[in-house]
Amino acid sequence: MLEKIRKMDRNEALEMVLEQKDIDEKTKNLLQGILYKIEVSYSDYKKAKVINKTEKKYVDEIISNIKKRCNKIFTISFNEKISNSDISEELEKNKFYVDDKQIITYPIEEKLLYAIEKSINKKKIVNGKYGDFSKIISDFIITGKNIDRVEVLRDFNGWSWTTIKKEIENIRANLVYQTLQILLGEDFMQNWTLDTDGIIGYFDLLKNLINQKYGKDISVNFENLIKKICLLNESQNYYTLKKEYIQKLNNIQIKFKNMEDVTKYINDLTDEKKSIENKIAELQKIISSEKKLKEEYCKYNETVPLEKKIFSVKVLKNQIKAKILELLNRIEEINNDLTPYRFLELKEQINNEKTLIETIYYTKEEEDKLFIEFEKIFLECFEKQLKDLKTEELIKLIYKFRYYVLLPFDENKSIKDVEELSDKIIEIKKELLKLAKKLKIVSNNVPFEVWTHIFETRIIELNQLYYKIFKEYDKKYVQIFDEKISEEKYIINNIEKNKINKKIKIFI
Repeated sequence: MLEKIRKMDRNEALEMVLEQKDIDEKTKNLLQGILYKIEVSYSDYKKAKVINKTEKKYVDEIISNIKKRCNKIFTISFNEKISNSDISEELEKNKFYVDDKQIITYPIEEKLLYAIEKSINKKKIVNGKYGDFSKIISDFIITGKNIDRVEVLRDFNGWSWTTIKKEIENIRANLVYQTLQILLGEDFMQNWTLDTDGIIGYFDLLKNLINQKYGKDISVNFENLIKKICLLNESQNYYTLKKEYIQKLNNIQIKFKNMEDVTKYINDLTDEKKSIENKIAELQKIISSEKKLKEEYCKYNETVPLEKKIFSVKVLKNQIKAKILELLNRIEEINNDLTPYRFLELKEQINNEKTLIETIYYTKEEEDKLFIEFEKIFLECFEKQLKDLKTEELIKLIYKFRYYVLLPFDENKSIKDVEELSDKIIEIKKELLKLAKKLKIVSNNVPFEVWTHIFETRIIELNQLYYKIFKEYDKKYVQIFDEKISEEKYIINNIEKNKINKKIKIFI
């Protein structure tokens, strides 16, 4: 009864917020439909994904987002025409349109919720010290967060769990976000996406956490892979950014080529140093002579417009001193760059930057290899978590691993179908079964050939699962099921002692 009252309160809270907004009746009905679907689906979603966030908190966040940001939302029918070509094109492509003033959506609840999340999540969440990558990584992670927020509507309906890959706005952003969420926890990812302007520096925290738990090499690889993945994604979606990086790559390649000729590189730096020393000598002569300083002052002011004029000789003198200091710093940099150690370090740094930016030219095959490498590192980290576990911790990891291997890898396959990951996935499944038997979570009689298929079932409650081995003609099959749902049958080969046609519970 208390829960019914709470749900009624949340519906009323939504209505109160909507009364203050420019939102049409169609949209209000869609939003109420969203709350109803969440009510029906959330418990399955929470169990399958192993998350802590309550339904109440999730719904409260939606209402809060609408209150903060969404002042105007309206829903249009599929055949309705929009005069603005940009809006019309965006609607055709995404089924919704978002700008700073409004949301326009087709009557699809999942797309409306995604548009609301997109409108609220437009900030930079990576510290500015990463330059262009501050925005690139921010956009990618925020996209993953937005997709994560609509999963309960998209994949769960109260009686089944189904992932339709083509409905996911960005499969690769979703894959990386969910992988990081499993590895680092939902609280970490939630807090990161709320870190406006990267003030706390969660990208640094991510690297430090991975370094502490799994070692420096894995941390460095993770950082490099994330940068490549984010740059690749952004360059595929934004042609202007790709053009900018093509020009950057050209400049870097020229610089790298120049460093290949060591003699020329040293001579160029030496010539630059001599030129700077001459410039410093000229500037020193000017500030050491009142006459020359006044001449320079008059000469400068004669050639510039009023707003750029210098209004005292003293100001000019201070500017020249600052310029001398800047040039002296450059000489120090050149001296440093001329040392053998710094030369090799700089060359490696430029080569790494070149390799990173070359990601924009990746083929589909190279792109797949990049994501496979990312997931290999994740699996290595996940395997290291399988130590000194208590019963509850192990059960959660079993559920999380089931969720993970069912994640879409691309438009055609899921993680479980990626051949390059299969050996490590089998190793982890074996270790999970060994630990489950040791902690008496699973019966000692459950064979691995049966166990491996629980990670392919979408029956929510794993502890309700049974299996049955049966024969058809000259082949043996196993079927996984609970009291309500029967999964498809799987051929098995290495089971001799198990009873045929007997219903056996998997979890004790």
